[in-house]
This record gives sequence, structure tokens and C-alpha cells, in this order.
Amino acid sequence: MIAWCIWVRRNKLREKLPVWAVGETARRAWELLQEYWDVQDNPSRTSVQRPRQKWSPPELGVYKLNFDGAIFESSARAGLGVVVRDAEGMIIAALSQNIKLPSSVDLVEALAARRAILFAQELCLGQVMVEGDSLRVITAINNPQKNRTQWGHVVEDIKKASSWFQTCSFGHIYREGNSLAHSLAKRAVLSADLDVWLEDLPQDLIDVFQSDLS
Repeated sequence: MIAWCIWVRRNKLREKLPVWAVGETARRAWELLQEYWDVQDNPSRTSVQRPRQKWSPPELGVYKLNFDGAIFESSARAGLGVVVRDAEGMIIAALSQNIKLPSSVDLVEALAARRAILFAQELCLGQVMVEGDSLRVITAINNPQKNRTQWGHVVEDIKKASSWFQTCSFGHIYREGNSLAHSLAKRAVLSADLDVWLEDLPQDLIDVFQSDLS
């Protein structure tokens, strides 16, 4: 920047234009550099941030199932997490299951969604809402066309199983609104197979549960 200021000062002198004193060159260079930094720190376009999404309770008489999957590459395993809550946000049941690592992340999420549906059937729930943070899986389930992806057979299983309920819907939620199911999926690394809790949660997830209600 100083070299550029010296070059500019020399050109101004050659053209007999007003110019700063030689001793002011360093200060002038610093001021220009400061202006550049100020522009970088304050971009002219304001970025739009998505509002934080939180878990919300279902309607009275409906149970909400949140599911998620986690991958444990070091052990070639994966975790499935499911939590069932009522209209007051209270825990009906939860599970954490450790499975062999499937071939893709989407397949893990699809298996978690299917496990949620089967879990709801085991609990004999009549009306359910199912939420997960995998937009690809939720979109595939809601698509009436036959799914022809590598994990399409799991999606078709989910569609068939959903007809068992009086009402059953599938919706997408961002990760921050799916934190309890996500924590249950990650907790599966501690399980040899399947852990189930009825009207309860493991103590290490109580804080996650309470943050959803605040």
C-alpha cells in the first residue's frame, strides 16, 4: 500500500496536482488500508438468517414421532433414534438402536423412519405425526410415485406400514428441532443392540428434553 501511495504521489507531482507531504505518505497508506478493512468487516449486503426452529407439540390425541440416524464409521455401525411425545410434550417412549452400518446416509435415515413407524405400531398408537431432519427421505415418503433409489424399498415399506394408522403424516424439521432424536441416535454407540424407555429417558438426555420444552 505504501508503494502504491508513493507511485500516486509521483504522478500527481508530474501533473502538478495538489499532493500530500512526503512525511504523510505512511499515514495516507494506513488510512486507505483501514478503509479497506472496514468495508470487509461490514458487507453491504445483509445476510438473511433462518430463525431457529424448535420442536412443537402435536394436536390433542395425536402422537409425534421424531427420528434420526447417526453413523459410527470407526466401528462400521450406525445408530437409530426415535422418541414419541404427546400433545403436552411428555415422553411416551423412546428407543436407541445399534445396527450394522448401511451403504449410505440416506439409507440410515430411511431405516430410522421405518423404525419409528414400527415402534408406533408396537405401542398401538392410532394417530401419529412423523418428523425427521432428512429432507430427502421425508420428500421420498410423501411422493406417491414408487421410489427407485438404492433405499427405495425401505421407503415403500414405510408407505405400506403407514396405512395401519388412523392418521399418519410425515414432515421435515431442521436438526435443532430434532435434537432429542439425534441424541438418542448418537447414544446407540453405547448399546449392544436395542434400548427402550417407556415414559422415561436416560438421565444424560434430560437436559436435551427440557431444552425442547423451554
